[in-house]
Parts: sequence; C-alpha cells; structure tokens
Amino acid sequence: MDTGIFDDVISSPKVKKVKKAIQTIQEVKPEEIEISKIKNPRFHDRSYVNPERVAALAENIQAYGLAQPIVVRRLPDGSYERIIGYIRIKAFEYLKRDRIPAVILDVDEETALALMISENAQREDLNDYDKLMSHLEYLSFILDMEKEDVIRLARKIFNYISGNIKELSPEERKKGQLIEKTLQKLSGTNLRTFIERLKILNVAPEIKEAIRKHGWSYSLAIEVNKLRGMPEKMKALIKEIIENDLSKKEVQHRVRQILGEEADKRIKNPFKETFRDLNKRVSQVYRKLPEAEKRKVERMLEKKLQEIYRLLEKYE
Repeated sequence: MDTGIFDDVISSPKVKKVKKAIQTIQEVKPEEIEISKIKNPRFHDRSYVNPERVAALAENIQAYGLAQPIVVRRLPDGSYERIIGYIRIKAFEYLKRDRIPAVILDVDEETALALMISENAQREDLNDYDKLMSHLEYLSFILDMEKEDVIRLARKIFNYISGNIKELSPEERKKGQLIEKTLQKLSGTNLRTFIERLKILNVAPEIKEAIRKHGWSYSLAIEVNKLRGMPEKMKALIKEIIENDLSKKEVQHRVRQILGEEADKRIKNPFKETFRDLNKRVSQVYRKLPEAEKRKVERMLEKKLQEIYRLLEKYE
C-alpha cells in the first residue's frame, strides 16, 4: 500500500500513524475472527461488486487458500470494523465459512479511514462512481469538511478561476491549492475535471446502477442521462445498451434519434444573450462599488449562482 498520497497533504503526525499501522499490517500474524462480528465502516467504500468476481475469488481461495488476510480494527464492544478486504469477506461468505484470517489493528477511526482511502483511491478496478466518491471522501478527510461543503468550496474556487467570482479568502485559497494538489496525486486530474465528474452524482438512479453493475464510463452515463425527462425511453435504451453492448458512438446516435427535434433545441441556449448582458452589467457595477459593498454584493450573487447550479443539476 503506497502512503505517498498522504505526504505533504495531511499533517505529519497523521501520516506517521498511518505508516505505523501499515507496518503493523505487514508484521503482525493474522488471527481467525468470526465474520458475523465484522461491521461495515460508516464511510463510503464500494457500492457494488460483480457476483462473478466474488465467485471466481471464492474458487481461488478454495483451491489455494487466502493469499492476504483482511484488515479490521477492534471496536470497544468486542466487534470489528472492516478496513480492507470487502471482496474477500464476500468470498468467504460465498463458501459458507464462519471465520476469516484478519490482521486486527488498535487504531482510531481517522487512521482507519486513511488506510481505507489510500487503498481505494489507488485501485484500478473501481467504477467511475465509486472512484469519484472515494476521491470526495478523501478530500473530506484531509480538509476536515463534510462532503457537501467540499463540493460547494470546489465550485466556488472553480468560479473564481473562471472569473465569475473576484476574490477568495486566504483560507479558501489555501484549501483550493490543497484540493488541486490532492487531485493531482490521486488521479493526475485537476479541479475542472473533478467539477465536471460531479455531474455523475445527479444522474438518474437507473444510470447509477448501470455504472456500478456494468462499469459504464462517466461519458456514457452523461449521454444517456440526457433522456432523464423521458424515463420510459431512457429505461428502454439502458436495457438495449446492456443487452447489445452498444458502443458510445451508437448510444449517441440512439439518443439523438430519441430526442429528435428536441436535440437541436438542447444545443441552443435561449439565455445566451441574457447571460452575456448580465455578465457585462455585473462587471460594470462591481468596478464602481466601494470595498464594503463589494463583499455584500458578492455574497448575494454567490447565493443566486448556487441556486442556478442546483436547478441545472436536476436536469443534467
């Protein structure tokens, strides 16, 4: 497990605790514990695992044994909280076994969360939804903020970069730099990509399920979500994609077919001129405002912008 993603991102004492826990995982002899005493963590892990993968791992375990024990932390009531090894636990349950080898750690929830995130953030097999949630969970952890607040802050910083907001507080600037550095370390992406990928949180439930179960990409999910206002046709297309393994190009063609004339309307923005005029007027007025009034106007405009973003997200 590579803990390098934590260096220069979270404080040194926290990093030391994580690295000490990893050393324990490598050195401590596993114990067999009852699977029924293992609880799931409260933070996001995996939303779906293919049953075929569980069955394949179970067959491998049956033939060759468990290559790596799971990792849990001890809870005060005598039970355990899973940190690493969800699929391995599912495989043992598939084999109808009651006990599983585990490395038991005596760590706090913060260290357990860091261990799980470092594992998930670097996994290659996570679908796009779980990958986004893992990155969001990680940002929430290092910034010590709720996920919803992380999203709001990221959008505000992006609006600042785009020139829609004139100023950020020193604390917001600092956190913005931390977000950029973290995203680069986790996946080599930037804030713009992260903001774009947040759209996946608002796609139709049927599309989220397809992402989890069938590994749909972000771009495919967003394309099909254009039919959200036509639920029956959207469900029929989802079924068609799964049954016929349609390519993205074929899906784009089918979406255009279904939308018909509506597709052309979606390309045109009836508010384009309005927004252009509004941006010009805001810039003109803002320059003339005294410093004290600027802050007041910024807060009011930011509130209205967030309302517009929330409205648009319902239909994306």
